[in-house]
Amino acid sequence: MAENLLKEPILEKEQILKLIPQKPPFVMVDSLYEYTAVTGKMGFSIPTDNLLVENGIFSEPGVIEHMAQSMSLHRGYQGFISGLDKPKTGFIGAIKTVEVLELPEAGSQLTTYVEILHEIMKVTLVTARTEDENGNIIATSEMKTVTVD
Repeated sequence: MAENLLKEPILEKEQILKLIPQKPPFVMVDSLYEYTAVTGKMGFSIPTDNLLVENGIFSEPGVIEHMAQSMSLHRGYQGFISGLDKPKTGFIGAIKTVEVLELPEAGSQLTTYVEILHEIMKVTLVTARTEDENGNIIATSEMKTVTVD
């Protein structure tokens, strides 16, 4: 297992916003707990007023976007430690699989683990596993992300 390269978790909103291309109100990550070259552990406390909360429940598109932004945060930190001034923009190129087992309530805390499986040029194949506050897996995915700049 690779060593966590973070000295301490990044939990400040302003610092997270410097690492991702997304801007409020469309931000679905708020913490970076662990980082290695190929893995990461990210978090999100779901605000009750989040755009993707419907009737007090974080929607399926919200969970999927959180997983994608977790990868974006990993990529953003990678760029930061290699000296980039701003995060690169990317998008979901394809979703190979996604399984949402449970929709979390607004106000709850998500933890997502990402792992880069392959990277060819600007296309990255990544898996993500999202857990609730009790460590129950609520969603898994495998997707290709594409970096555009």
